[in-house]
Amino acid sequence: MLAINTAFVKADLALETNGKTYFKTLDAEAKHSENVLKNIDELCTEAEVDVLDVKTVAVVTGPGSFTGLRIGVAIAKALGCADKKLKFISLSSLELMAYTIAKQNLCKENFCCIINALSGNYFVAEFDASGKRLSEDRMVGEGELSAFENPFVLSGDTKFDFPAISLSAQMLLGFAKEKEAKGEYILLEDLLPEYIRPSQAEDNLKKSKKC
Repeated sequence: MLAINTAFVKADLALETNGKTYFKTLDAEAKHSENVLKNIDELCTEAEVDVLDVKTVAVVTGPGSFTGLRIGVAIAKALGCADKKLKFISLSSLELMAYTIAKQNLCKENFCCIINALSGNYFVAEFDASGKRLSEDRMVGEGELSAFENPFVLSGDTKFDFPAISLSAQMLLGFAKEKEAKGEYILLEDLLPEYIRPSQAEDNLKKSKKC
């Protein structure tokens, strides 16, 4: 299995093959468009396998950075075009946060995961203590955040005093393997970024049509 998370400024990659695991993290200075494929190749070289030997690709499809999501999905689709037998798993970034919180036993009650969507907006979803989803992903304004129980934010967002969660390649792979064990595969044509909010270009287009 190859797992890819390019949804944020820090990208995580994980590879499991022949009972062994390999991980890479690209820091905020790395350009995902230029470095993700190179680092996947390096993982495969380290594992002594060809990328076409991968049987399943799990990719975080959002919510997150518009550009980052497109890069991750595009890489997965390109691999799918090269191997028609490849299986795909779509991962939610908010569910990945919840999985991390639950695995680390950070909350014994229902909680909310929060990701900064910029411009005063936030992506949110609620979960129970085991990480089971209680609500759909949605976007809310900053003023609405105080209404959520036990909020957790993605590490790097220092605006609030909420506990911060750091995502990792290890947790990414664990989450992907859990989805695989449940048989939660999707078709290649259904592998799409989850944006929730329109892009800046779409916002600008709407505004221009109103003029």
